[in-house]
Amino acid sequence: MKHLNSYKTFESMQRDNCERCGGDTKGKTTMSMFNQDVICMGCKDAEKNHPKYKDAHEADNAAIKSGDYNFKGIGKPDDL
Repeated sequence: MKHLNSYKTFESMQRDNCERCGGDTKGKTTMSMFNQDVICMGCKDAEKNHPKYKDAHEADNAAIKSGDYNFKGIGKPDDL
């Protein structure tokens, strides 16, 4: 349990408003799989349902495996 004391939130991920839709994040955000936007959970749900989400997820995993921890994503589709 000692490791739990070292947990810190990612202050750089905290936003009052979603960078994609502009809506209230209600204190919950995540990084987009398509680009580096910090988005609300509603926008994350929309991403997960997008046909290109699997491609974005696979590209992110490949980047991480190759040592790229700052992958910028495959780009946000116009219809998101």
